[in-house]
Amino acid sequence: MEGKIVFFVFINLFVIVLTKSLVQVMMLSRHNIRAPLTGKLEHYSPNSWPVWSYKPGYLTAKGALLEEYMGEYLNDWLKREKLLDESCPAENEIHIYANTRQRTKESAKAFARGAFRNCNITVHVINSDDMDPVFNPIIHNASTELKNEIIKEMQHKLDDLQLRDAYLELENILNLKTSHTCNHENVCSFSNAKDNIFYEIGQEPNVIGPLDHGNSIVDSFIMSYYEGMSLNEVAWGKIKTPDQWKSLAKITKGNQNVRFNSTVLAREVARPLIEYIASLILKENAPKFSLLHGHDSNMNSVMAAIGFKGFVLPEQYEITPLGGKLVFQKWHDDDNNRDLLKVDYVYQSINQLREGTKLTEENPPQWVQLEIKECPIDKNGFCPWKNFVKLLSHIR
Repeated sequence: MEGKIVFFVFINLFVIVLTKSLVQVMMLSRHNIRAPLTGKLEHYSPNSWPVWSYKPGYLTAKGALLEEYMGEYLNDWLKREKLLDESCPAENEIHIYANTRQRTKESAKAFARGAFRNCNITVHVINSDDMDPVFNPIIHNASTELKNEIIKEMQHKLDDLQLRDAYLELENILNLKTSHTCNHENVCSFSNAKDNIFYEIGQEPNVIGPLDHGNSIVDSFIMSYYEGMSLNEVAWGKIKTPDQWKSLAKITKGNQNVRFNSTVLAREVARPLIEYIASLILKENAPKFSLLHGHDSNMNSVMAAIGFKGFVLPEQYEITPLGGKLVFQKWHDDDNNRDLLKVDYVYQSINQLREGTKLTEENPPQWVQLEIKECPIDKNGFCPWKNFVKLLSHIR
């Protein structure tokens, strides 16, 4: 009798495992490690800044390698879930599309090399030196009412920032009081300076002031750390603890939060990208796998527009880690003949980025399960696909 009971339980567990099958995956990704976006940081410190062998904003060789590792790992996952097989995918089975910037194009190519080695994979990029309108998080609508609403959202976010300690830490690292900025522009303190909201049709929403300056400086520290520079070169060896990194990262998080993480603002600037996502995954005969390679502004605005609940990313300082991916998954529930949505944030940890380690089953990337406010999940992380479709239709 005991043998029969054990066998019965085993069969039922086995059936449960097989009742959901992965039928489609769409990933929205941030590029990987790049050189700092600006080369004009020398005014903020009397110290000599690290010399990069790349143009500002360009993907580094290490960033490309890390993206290859992520591509190889995620392709192995897609094969384990039987969405793809060992052969090279057919052209209609996958779709990889990147913004026009070098760091996004090269990140997408690196992912494709890692994921589909020895396959002829097309990375789609429009033929332009300008930002692709799909990825460009700019304000389109000239409505005065919308402008007032967005500025109100941004000001509320600004007023809620608690950055005094982070600014003081940054001022000390820079030795700001002896800098060119202090001596010639009278900017001797970030903690006492004021931010001004920049709002213009056809431009990204922005903040001019200490938040903008601090974001550029901390970003350069983060990039040099992940690029693997010696600790004496990263912020001149003055960042010695994780707590200092966490404090400084509040500035970059705050910058993104003010500029892209409000509902009305996000739905305005992310609408072209969300429309593209919806047209891609909801069309008949949609590709089994698709990857869109953009920027942190794309990640933040899409998450805010869709309405993700708050989340924490362990082993990371940033809310949109370099090379991190929002992984939208469509599963079919055979038992109930219905489609389900599951979303995970997949990203490399601080140490994986810094050390440049290969991703394997023994050294996997981080996976964090996410939830959309209007698509509550069950205990296994699934919500009805039809709810997601309805939400996309509403915000497009």
